[in-house]
Amino acid sequence: ELVDDVEDGVVVLEELVELVDEVEDGVVVLEELVEEVEDGVVVLDELVELLEELVELVDDVEDGVVVLEELVDEVEDGVVVLEELVELVDLEELVELVDEVEDGVELVDDVEGAS
Repeated sequence: ELVDDVEDGVVVLEELVELVDEVEDGVVVLEELVEEVEDGVVVLDELVELLEELVELVDDVEDGVVVLEELVDEVEDGVVVLEELVELVDLEELVELVDEVEDGVELVDDVEGAS
């Protein structure tokens, strides 16, 4: 009976050794998982930084759009002013005025030539 008990004890010890091996393997797997999680955290940190840079870029683009809108408004204002100027200037009157100035220049030339 004692030999049987010792043999049973040896079997139990062998099973305990196997359990210890399995626990050690589990610890190795857990350590690898922790490393992968840490790597994932690093990747997430980099993604967060990229997203922050994207937000800054979007802000810059929005600022640029505002500047462009202001420029368009100023150009539209300039066009309105030019249209008002064109309405003010009567081209026929301007041509007549140029003709009168040319006639005046001819008169001056004639007067200078006669003297």
